[in-house]
Amino acid sequence: MVTFDICQGNPGCMQFLADAYHVDMFRAEANFQKMSDAGIRGSALYMLWNDCCGRNTDLALRAMEKFSTAELLQRINKESGRGLPISEEEV
Repeated sequence: MVTFDICQGNPGCMQFLADAYHVDMFRAEANFQKMSDAGIRGSALYMLWNDCCGRNTDLALRAMEKFSTAELLQRINKESGRGLPISEEEV
């Protein structure tokens, strides 16, 4: 089971985690476990939700389901400090 440790003290990530579990706790658990196993935690997970998905929790859950962790990391880890947007059409 994923715990709040995945947030690494990032309050935005904690908000994402809470919102996702509110939307669908089973999908959220599966997706956050996948992210945790891949080392996507804390600020990177927040960047996925905030920057890439515009704080759209359902979009972020669908992106975690569709894209490989390598594809997600390409979207998240940008030198500018902002992730690349993921559109509804992509997921």
